[in-house]
Amino acid sequence: MPALSQSIVTNVDAGLPSHIETYLKSKNHIRTEEDKGLEVKYWVDKLFDEQKIDTEDFEDFLFEELFWGKRKSIRIYKLDNTNKIKVPTDWLEPLLEKYQVNSLDFKNILGTIPNTDDRRKIAAITSEINYKGDLNRLRILFVCFAEAYDSGSLKQTCMYYPVEIDFVKKVMIIKAWNRQGLVDGHKAEETMEHIKTLMALSFKISIRSFMTRHKKVLHNMSQGLIMDIYEKIPAFNQIQRLKAYVESFQQDVLKNLPLKNKKEVGSNYSISKGVLDFEDELQKALEKLCVSDFFYDIPYEMVWEMEGIDTIISKIRFNDVEHILTSLSGEASEVPIFCTKTFMALKKSMEDAETVERLWIVKNRSRGKLSLSYDATKEEFLAIRILSNIRFKQKDLLAAEEIYNQYETGANTKLTTENQRIVV
Repeated sequence: MPALSQSIVTNVDAGLPSHIETYLKSKNHIRTEEDKGLEVKYWVDKLFDEQKIDTEDFEDFLFEELFWGKRKSIRIYKLDNTNKIKVPTDWLEPLLEKYQVNSLDFKNILGTIPNTDDRRKIAAITSEINYKGDLNRLRILFVCFAEAYDSGSLKQTCMYYPVEIDFVKKVMIIKAWNRQGLVDGHKAEETMEHIKTLMALSFKISIRSFMTRHKKVLHNMSQGLIMDIYEKIPAFNQIQRLKAYVESFQQDVLKNLPLKNKKEVGSNYSISKGVLDFEDELQKALEKLCVSDFFYDIPYEMVWEMEGIDTIISKIRFNDVEHILTSLSGEASEVPIFCTKTFMALKKSMEDAETVERLWIVKNRSRGKLSLSYDATKEEFLAIRILSNIRFKQKDLLAAEEIYNQYETGANTKLTTENQRIVV
């Protein structure tokens, strides 16, 4: 008779209401007066004993919850050569040898619980095969023994690590729940790294480094998202019309001030950028004036009401040309950082660096805002973390990938050589 482990409950439920109980209610299972005092685990076991639960359907539910749900820390790896690993039969031998699994389509989450003697198992696999008989997608749900402090005491538990290999997109995605209290050797980042290694050793997965490509994509994203907003500010769009006036003002200042480092060439004056990039400082002052004026008497949250704006940047981290790590954020997680005054002095440094280490964004959706971060500090993978307190689903990751991909391909960046002066 199937039974529900408390470790599964811990990995699925995130407080009240219980996701498991919500699922059971959708199947017309309602607690009786006698059942109301039972913990979820014991109520489910009672329903199993009474043969009231469709085990196969319940396994499908658990698979979706454990493949997404709490597992909001994500690594995306680029695959180097998928032709060598897309034949289904090539997976069966190592699966059988190392995990006693003889199928690419099975779910046995309820019956697969690791222990101190068998610390890593596969609880489920699903596959998608194309008309040629090759794999399009493979999803593997690893379950690993773990130890964690809970309420001051060390307890044995297990953690689920979903791995998805997309043979069409040529990526491997590993997800994890960044659970607090896990002891060294069992922490999420350590286990994700271990699973990446075993995928390479056991299943011949070959990973291609991003190098600095993902850093450049995040830079493009930061510039593009800000330009999307600035194009909605009428005064900002008029700055270029003042070009001749600004140049004349610059020349008058340099001409009439007794600056010792200025140079005169014909009728024009200049000063070394080592002293001050005077032209850039004037440009930044005009940009700041336009932005500050626009938001002076309206709340910054009004940005969400601008036509076509559904994503803003809340925090950014980059290394400038002198390799100084700089991090800037808004006053709150949903306040865009173009509203901060500090960044004006550092804007040019970010533009010159042309790469961004980490980027935090907020995306507006019909059912609330999605807060997430991109992390390109490691050359081997792109990390994404879902920061919102939501029931994480596949569509949320697809939204994060869609934003990244549009700047990876250069679509909709709206950057031109004439106007790359953007405030964050």
